[in-house]
Amino acid sequence: MRAVCAIFGVLAICAVALCQGQGVPYPFRAVIPQPATFSWDQANTANVTLAQRNKFTFQLAGIKSSVVLKDAFGRYLAFLFDSPYDVPATGVPQITTLNVQVQSDDESLFLGVDESYSMTVQAPSSTIIANTVFGALRALETFAQLVDYATNMTIAGTPIKITDAPRFAWRGLMIDTSRHYLPVPLIMHILDAMSFHKFNTMHWHIVDEASFPLEVAQFPLLSQKGAWSPRAIYKASDIKSIVDYAYLRGIRVVPEVDMPSHTRSWGNGYPDIMPNCSKSTYYGTEPGLDPTKAQTFQVISGILSELSQLFPDPYMHLGGDEVNSACYQEDAALNQWMQSHGMGANYTLLLQYFVDNVKPIYTTLKKNLVCWSDLVYYSDTVDKETAIVQAWRARGDAISLTKLGYKTINSAGWYLDVQQPGSAHYAWIDTWTDFYNYDPTVNMTAQELSLFVGGEACMWGEAVDRINWDQRVWPRASPLAERLWSPATVTDINNMAQRMVQFRCQTLVRRGISAEPITPDWCSYEF
Repeated sequence: MRAVCAIFGVLAICAVALCQGQGVPYPFRAVIPQPATFSWDQANTANVTLAQRNKFTFQLAGIKSSVVLKDAFGRYLAFLFDSPYDVPATGVPQITTLNVQVQSDDESLFLGVDESYSMTVQAPSSTIIANTVFGALRALETFAQLVDYATNMTIAGTPIKITDAPRFAWRGLMIDTSRHYLPVPLIMHILDAMSFHKFNTMHWHIVDEASFPLEVAQFPLLSQKGAWSPRAIYKASDIKSIVDYAYLRGIRVVPEVDMPSHTRSWGNGYPDIMPNCSKSTYYGTEPGLDPTKAQTFQVISGILSELSQLFPDPYMHLGGDEVNSACYQEDAALNQWMQSHGMGANYTLLLQYFVDNVKPIYTTLKKNLVCWSDLVYYSDTVDKETAIVQAWRARGDAISLTKLGYKTINSAGWYLDVQQPGSAHYAWIDTWTDFYNYDPTVNMTAQELSLFVGGEACMWGEAVDRINWDQRVWPRASPLAERLWSPATVTDINNMAQRMVQFRCQTLVRRGISAEPITPDWCSYEF
C-alpha cells in the first residue's frame, strides 16, 4: 500500500495547491492541452466573469460567414451556459463579447491545415485571431476551459494572452467497430470528446476478423453474413452523418479496411476469396485473403471505390499487419499457383504480389496509403512520398521507420487496451502516466523529426463497447492530446495531474463524458 499512498499523496497535495491557486498557473488549471505560449497578470487577484447568456455574444470578423463557426458558436454557447448549476459571479467585470477574427474563408479540412491562433482574454471584450476557422475552433475550446466553474464562472489573472499552435499535424484516436459494434450516436459522442482535447483525426478501424459491419452495395453479403446483426451495420447515410459531424469539429475521418490479414469475416459472405485450409488452422490463426483469385481484388476494388465516395479525406488506411501464412501453406491450389508463377514457397513474394495488385486500386481512386509498419518489411513498393506508416509494435519503431525515410505516425506505447503500457501500476487509471511520459521523438535527428507526422491513441475493441467506452478511454487519452499538441518541453507530470483533475470534472463530466476519476475528489457535475 505504500506505493498507492504515494501516488494518491502526490495528487492530494496537487489538489490542495489548486485550491490555493499555486502550482499550475491559476487561469490554466483546467486547460488541456497546455497552450504553446501564454502570459497572465499574476498580480491581478481580481476575477472577471462571463455576462449572462442573453448578454454574451460571439462576433465574427474578417470573413462574412462560416458554416463551421456558426455551428461552433451554438455549441460553445451551450457549453458555457447550459448547466443549471453554474451562475456567473456578481460584482466583478463581465466579458460580454468574444470577437473571433479569421483571415481565410477557406473551410477545407486536410492534414496540415493551419490550427494556430492567438487570444487575448479580458473584460468587457476578448479577442481570438486565427488564420483559419479550424484555428478559431481550437481557440474556442481553450477559452471555454479557462472559465472556472468552481468559482462562479470566473477567469483569473486577466488580461491573459495566448499564442498557440499544434506540435504535430496528425493527432488521432483509433476506434475499432469490428470486435464490438459502436452505435452511431456513440461515435458522435466520441467525436465530441475528441474535440474537447483538440484531437483532429479519427482513425476508424471499421472491419476486422470478428465482424464486417460495413454495407457495401456491390458486395452485399459482406455485411449480411459478416456483421454481428442486421442492426449492427453502418450504411452510407450513417457514414455521411459521422463524417459531417466530425468535420464541424475540425476532425478528419480516416477509414481502415485491414488486409490481407484480419479478414476472416469477409469469408462468411464470399468464401472463395479466402484460402482453403483446415478448420483448426482457419479458426486458430488469422487467415489472409487469397491473392491468387481475381475475385479477391474485385471485392477489394468494390469496397474501396464505395469508401472513396463516403470519406473525402485523401488518406485511406489499408492495414497490412500480422499476416499469418499458415492457411496459405495448407492450400494446395494456392501453392501450385505460386509454383507456376515462380514464387516457390516464398510467401513474402505472395504478399508483395498482393500489395502490387492493390496499389493501382487506391491510386486510381486518388487515395494515399496509410499502413501498419509490418507492410514495409514485406513490401518494397510503399511510396515514401505519399504514404504514411503507423508504428505500433514497440517503442522506438518510429525512429526506425523515419531512419528508413518513411513518413510516420506513432501508436507504440499508446495502446489504451494495454494494462501495462510501461511500468506496473496498482490502479488501471494510472497508466495515463506512461502515455504522458513517452515521447517517441526523443533522440530523433532533425531529418527524422521532419518525417514524423504525429500519432494516435488506439482503443482496440475486444473489451470495450457502448457501456464502458468513456471509462476506458477518458481521461487516460487526455495526456496524449497534450503530448501531440503542446511543445516538447511540456513534461511536468505533477502539473498535468493537477490539470487532469479539474479538466476531467469541469470539461469532460460537465459536458456529459463519463470519464473515470484519477484520484479522490469532488465533482458536483456527477450529481
